[in-house]
Amino acid sequence: MKVTTDACLFGAWVANEIKNVHKDSFGEELRVKYCLDIGTGTGLLALMLAQKVSGEINCVEIDAAAAKQAQENADLSPWGKRIFIMTGDAKKMVETFGKDFDLIISNPPFYEKEIRSASGSKNIAHHSDELTLKELLALIENYLEPTGNFFLLMPY
Repeated sequence: MKVTTDACLFGAWVANEIKNVHKDSFGEELRVKYCLDIGTGTGLLALMLAQKVSGEINCVEIDAAAAKQAQENADLSPWGKRIFIMTGDAKKMVETFGKDFDLIISNPPFYEKEIRSASGSKNIAHHSDELTLKELLALIENYLEPTGNFFLLMPY
């Protein structure tokens, strides 16, 4: 799976925003304990996030080959002990973590009516058949702490 410029910029923006968003009413930084990366792909966003927060980062990826690559990337990093990759459908897997999240990030599949690739894995990564925006927002609503934050990379 390829890393995109959009994802790199998104990860950098989220890392910067985390410093600004996670403060209490006195301006003290709040500790992010549990993060969720929905559709982690190569694990790029999880790795970028791990550099900014000290909490646990849980990741869900439906494509087994991508999840394996994300696990390898996490294991090779200094943050691998805090990054947990699960393979499966986010709609079914998120509840297995057994917690709500302070922070949820996602670079979801968002193509709906565009031309399909001959590659099934590219279609899963790019098209919203497996996880529609409505389903993604429902996951966020159900598993985000009331004071938590979420970040999505969406097309204009």
